[in-house]
Amino acid sequence: GKRLMHGRTPIHGGRRQSVYCAALAALSIALPPLPVQALPVQAVDAFSLSSKEQEMLVVASKTDPGVILPSGVRVIELTEGTGPLPVTGNRVYMHFKVWVGGFGNGVPADSSFQEARPYSWLLGQPDARIMAGFDDGAKGMREGGWRRLVVPAVLAYGQDGLPQNSRGAYLVPPNSDVYVDLRMMDGGSGRCAVLLRPPGTSEAGAKNLKSLSCVRGKP
Repeated sequence: GKRLMHGRTPIHGGRRQSVYCAALAALSIALPPLPVQALPVQAVDAFSLSSKEQEMLVVASKTDPGVILPSGVRVIELTEGTGPLPVTGNRVYMHFKVWVGGFGNGVPADSSFQEARPYSWLLGQPDARIMAGFDDGAKGMREGGWRRLVVPAVLAYGQDGLPQNSRGAYLVPPNSDVYVDLRMMDGGSGRCAVLLRPPGTSEAGAKNLKSLSCVRGKP
């Protein structure tokens, strides 16, 4: 069956695989001549899907309970991807969105799309924008993978929340669980790194390079 590549906690196929396969089948995706039920959905790269295909997977994921990691992070896997599998310490490039109150609930509290480029960090080393729970939920993702996470407040912004300004407004109120969308754009192939972090470019200079898709000649 299908297995989440994180620790020893499995995500079993069964109903989940049939839900995703049904969603993809309904979209008439061009697939090899195999029964739809026999084709693992995780063989799809998120960035190769059309907008309609992505919407169908989002709908299918809404009834998916996912799996709870030992840390308490709930992981719902939409696609596993087919690219490289980064390990702790590797640099990854991810698109992410963070909401309060549910997936797609209003304007994201934070998003990599604000910078018109995937966000980059070293896997296993949370930073100012990648909270510990986000990093934990990203482990085991392949390039092309797409996951949604429900992250407990203690592994997100905690009792401080995410302030919007100094006047007491919050993008994420204190002690709030958050809902996170993660898409692994570059897990080791270099497709983003070559455009956003080319050799000889300073750290400051690299931050000014833009590419949402990590495809040369496209936004």
